[in-house]
Amino acid sequence: MDVPSKLVVQGLTKRFGRVVAVNEVSFEIREGEFFVIIGPSGCGKTTSLRCVAGLETPDSGSIRVSGSDIRSMPVYKRDVCIVFQDLALFPHMNVFDNVSFGLRMMGSPKDRIEKEVDEVLRLVQLEGLGGRRITELSGGQRQRVALARSLVLKPSILLFDEPIGGAEPELRDRMLAEIKELHRRLGFTALYVTHDQEQAMRLADRIMVMNQGSIEQIGTPEEVYLNPSTLFVARFLGGLNMLDGEVASLKDDLLMVKTGAGDLAVNDRRKIGAKVKRVIYCIRPEKVSIGEQARKLDNTVEGKLVDQTYKGSSIEHVVHLKNGVAFRSVSEGRDLVDLGSYIDRDVVIGWKSNDSLVFPA
Repeated sequence: MDVPSKLVVQGLTKRFGRVVAVNEVSFEIREGEFFVIIGPSGCGKTTSLRCVAGLETPDSGSIRVSGSDIRSMPVYKRDVCIVFQDLALFPHMNVFDNVSFGLRMMGSPKDRIEKEVDEVLRLVQLEGLGGRRITELSGGQRQRVALARSLVLKPSILLFDEPIGGAEPELRDRMLAEIKELHRRLGFTALYVTHDQEQAMRLADRIMVMNQGSIEQIGTPEEVYLNPSTLFVARFLGGLNMLDGEVASLKDDLLMVKTGAGDLAVNDRRKIGAKVKRVIYCIRPEKVSIGEQARKLDNTVEGKLVDQTYKGSSIEHVVHLKNGVAFRSVSEGRDLVDLGSYIDRDVVIGWKSNDSLVFPA
């Protein structure tokens, strides 16, 4: 069954003077979907979100929510709510007053306000804390108050503008888990903006990668990570080993690339083809095996192990290839390979041709 689109953005363009912050951007968000826009600073992700929220006026394009054009509507009529990075809570108010603020501004009856605020506080696990002052709450509790303040208004779309960007790692991890669980239970439609790959991968049903005001790729986390459409997407989402190369031959979708580290094979699933001569050959560190097991794989390269870093659940190795390029290999879980005694010795690394990527130079 097809899921209807909750938000449809077409040809969105926003300029600030001579700078084109968002350039002809089009995307759709399905009802109940958690949609994440990711990209570096200045790529246009926050400007796109602010145009949807009504905090910026686009120069052209359309924005439709549940089929209605909202571009000319004021903020309070758009049926969207936004959770800001700084949460924007009122420190002089208690939890109940913060959460009920929007309902009171709408003139809702007192009995309805009490009922709906109590219900949403229970949903975000803040039941019984309505009288607590904001300054008495933990960081995670404040995040839930900000969510509750938006959820109580039952918006068509919940917008997140990097809401946990400044949080410490432990708190950030807990907040991500709570946001994901709330979405699973409540099924709200979300548009979430971040520059953080981990947040995007953990939360998103689909990810839109932006660069310099334009869309690079839209897809599931697996699609954009395992089959990036551009070199920018491949580099932005995860670590990447890269080699300059020239196409040597193509046979049955197996592309042979001549590099400074040797002739390497790649499955040409992106259809680069033999006509393209100069390419960038790429392989992710977690796809690179090291040691004797690497000799059994499609591509093998010799080099010198110069560093090893133990990271608890993984070990990262740095190998200098004979052409001077530093390659990283990450061993995880049951495949942990500890080569501590082999520092400054020659080793072999290898990977499967199906795991490598190639892009036009």
